[in-house]
Amino acid sequence: MKVLVVDDNANNRLILRLMLDDYEESNDIKFSISEAEDGQIAIDMCKKEQFDIVFMDIMMPNVDGLEATKVIRENDSKIMIIAVSAVDDSDKMKLILNHGAEDYIPKPVNADLFVNRITNYFNIIKSRSHRVENKNFRNVFSSNVYNRYTKFVIDSDDALAEFWECFLFNTTEKFDNISDVVRTAFSIAEAQLQLASESSVYIEESEDFQYFTLINIDVLPIKVIELMIKKSQSALVYKIEDNKLSFKLEKINSMLEEELISKVEEVSPVVQQSAQYVKEKEVLEVFDYLDEDDKMDLEEYASKLSSLMLIVGSGDISEDEVEEMYTYLERLGQILSTYSEIYPISMSLSRLASSMQTHKDVFMEKSELIGPLCKAFSNDMSSWIQMSFYTGAPSIDFMNDTIAVNTQTIASMLSMDDNTSDVEEDLDDIFDF
Repeated sequence: MKVLVVDDNANNRLILRLMLDDYEESNDIKFSISEAEDGQIAIDMCKKEQFDIVFMDIMMPNVDGLEATKVIRENDSKIMIIAVSAVDDSDKMKLILNHGAEDYIPKPVNADLFVNRITNYFNIIKSRSHRVENKNFRNVFSSNVYNRYTKFVIDSDDALAEFWECFLFNTTEKFDNISDVVRTAFSIAEAQLQLASESSVYIEESEDFQYFTLINIDVLPIKVIELMIKKSQSALVYKIEDNKLSFKLEKINSMLEEELISKVEEVSPVVQQSAQYVKEKEVLEVFDYLDEDDKMDLEEYASKLSSLMLIVGSGDISEDEVEEMYTYLERLGQILSTYSEIYPISMSLSRLASSMQTHKDVFMEKSELIGPLCKAFSNDMSSWIQMSFYTGAPSIDFMNDTIAVNTQTIASMLSMDDNTSDVEEDLDDIFDF
């Protein structure tokens, strides 16, 4: 067990070291104890070594414990940081915890309290590093998953919308392709509902992966499921087995973030002192390939479309408003069609306009369910315009795939009923012995 004791007072460091030595003698555990006399030294040491637990003083010169805790936590989400301070202020304690400390031990440290707390800390650390095989795992990839899981019972349109909002709007995006997996799972669960089949989605995690598993998928032919998966813009990793469909998502770990760390032209001394690194500045560019009149029309129609899209989820949308929406989509598609850089966006807008016009009644009927999709599309369109032509974007085609997937998802929900008869025929073929 690797321990780091951080305090500018040598006597305080000695007291904690002696307490740890006593604990080591009385328990079946071995410590490797290191010391740091200020927050900056602690930050540097945590970058070079992997510590299990850090006892962090708060009031220190140079870089204090608050800032050190924040930086260390940003670099390592698993390390346990325990604040040790004489500060007797509830607001200050909350601030310490908000900066990333997991617990707070007051000074002077009480020996009995320390022994009780340290036992709990080490049990938590052990549980983080040792995962017991979960025999009740749901996914078809691995049984080596955490015992905790999230379950969504998809038995109504409201439940489906809740699943969408939880993972697409509130996700921290720490797993590769999670947006595409959520959209695909949404479409498949929607198809199950169309066939009056209740479904559930289980979300599990291991150390390096997250798994989304849908059950009761045998109501849909395999070829229909695979077609829905292929509509994704990403190469999704999935497996179908035992009446279940599981998606495997790789965790975006800190090593990938470290590849982005480099120098920038100007870094303030405060930032250098507290963090000692910055992420490489992303090169952003404002593009001017649009004709000025087209740009004005683009902003006008996009603004009007956005206002309408944002009220779709209200459940009170008229036929005239739907007609306005697909009219604006058609106009936007026409404006952008002459620009090869964003031709995929033009095509996706035109296709969605055609789908909405063909399935106008379905759009009105499912407006509450489609509302979150329209909100996501509206936000993405606004971001694309703002970044591409005003604040700067990483590339000229950076939103092509995102907007195409959004429009494709909405269109697929509208045309789902068209495929129901085909699905039922496929089912008849399956059971036609």
